Amino acid sequence: MIKIFGLPSHQTLKRTSGVDFARVIQPMKELNKQKGLKVNLYDINKDAKLVWDEVAEKNDIVFFNYMSMPWEFAKMGTMIRKHNKLMVLDLDDSLWHIMEDNPVYNTIRGNPDYLKNFTAICNEVDYITTTNKHLRNLIAHNTSKPTSKIKVLPNYIDLDNLYTHRTKFKDDHEIKLVHFGSTTHFIDLQTEQFEEGVDRIMKEYPNVVFRTIGALIPKYKYKWGRRYENSFGHQGVYKWIETKFPQFMDEADIFVTPLQDNKYTRCKSAIKFLEASSAKIPGVWQGMRQYEEVVDGENGLLAYSADDWYENIKILIDDKELRREMGEKALKTVEKDWEMKKNIEKYMSFFTNIL
Repeated sequence: MIKIFGLPSHQTLKRTSGVDFARVIQPMKELNKQKGLKVNLYDINKDAKLVWDEVAEKNDIVFFNYMSMPWEFAKMGTMIRKHNKLMVLDLDDSLWHIMEDNPVYNTIRGNPDYLKNFTAICNEVDYITTTNKHLRNLIAHNTSKPTSKIKVLPNYIDLDNLYTHRTKFKDDHEIKLVHFGSTTHFIDLQTEQFEEGVDRIMKEYPNVVFRTIGALIPKYKYKWGRRYENSFGHQGVYKWIETKFPQFMDEADIFVTPLQDNKYTRCKSAIKFLEASSAKIPGVWQGMRQYEEVVDGENGLLAYSADDWYENIKILIDDKELRREMGEKALKTVEKDWEMKKNIEKYMSFFTNIL
């Protein structure tokens, strides 16, 4: 029996972050259903204060979301080393290339020790798991970890217990373009190609409304007036999915996801495709690696230029049957290839092999 201690290290008493859920909580819960493994998943709202000497003694592997606090890591790491157990850190962002619109940009760039400490922690752990090959290569470039010690485990989704909402197709007069994401997408939403493409749509179709959930773009409000809407989700992933997500998806017609093309965004996953597709919302996606890997022209459309954004959104506006079919095919793509329960063998194989 392999015993794993799972630590969602960004969790607080008030909220569970999306990254904690997607990268630690979701796979660990599914892994705990498999024979030969026992997962002890820490819950800050239920479990007692961590005593790392006891945790390290009782478990073979500690799997945790990335941290940068040296003393917190030292408390954990010294006990794990004392008992000769393994540490696996999960990293889903290239913190070395963080963008200026990220809320923690000043924390990372304003503290000369932050990246030094974070890199040292990456060097100290036994293995790192991450979301894609591009991020794996950047981790290897910025640390002393060889790629053989960095395992790619993509993001998956739970359609049975969490993302259970499926929208009913609607065909009314108004067409609503929707984007959801944190304030880390301020710059992405203002790329020249995306803005130009959507502006052409807004001028041609007076019945189109654009809504951003999480990121407010003031110039869009000035430019498009009441036809630009800003709403807010919820910091806690469970509250977001239970209360906000169904409402926003029921009102959405077309999902749009622009991204800048740089080192930081190339490290992103296609999780927005998984989430929007779980509700059967068709989308136009940035023409980049993460979406090229899942979007095939039938389950969604890719945009590389202003013309692409305009033409692909226009296609979906004009063809209601295509919107319905594309939403159905997007969901089928997720069901076929991107459910956590159907990919848990990759986690089992990884943890078994490292022991």
